[in-house]
Amino acid sequence: MPALLRTTLALLAGVVVTFFTISAVEQLGHILYRAPAGLDWQDSSAVSAYLKQLPAGALLLVLAGWLLGIFTGLTAATMLAGRCRGRFALAIGCLVFLGAVSNFYLLPHPLWLMVLSLILIPLVTLICWWALKKRFGQPVTATEGENE
Repeated sequence: MPALLRTTLALLAGVVVTFFTISAVEQLGHILYRAPAGLDWQDSSAVSAYLKQLPAGALLLVLAGWLLGIFTGLTAATMLAGRCRGRFALAIGCLVFLGAVSNFYLLPHPLWLMVLSLILIPLVTLICWWALKKRFGQPVTATEGENE
């Protein structure tokens, strides 16, 4: 398989794993912290009131999903590609970061969660990338077009 195709498919798989992980952790949060019966999800004021009364554990679970998603997606992309690429970390980290920011824009979140998320998402992305780069290293000889 050509290196470019393998890298592209690995990145795509990493993004899918990232968002599957985030969805799974958020579903766990919905099971643990059930919404009140009859909540109208189309009524923004009702949703805002519900989100404001959520306990910190529910909000931390959302953050944990984002961070775990980065880790699992970056790991999956690295393992499928056979090496850790900076573009994997950049793409996956940016997608999760932009998703978090859009979530903050659309739904009310406490300031502490927004600040913590905006610090931890890039930090965890860099740490995961660094750890995977140390673990998988660079190939002995890089073919043309495979350089970062």
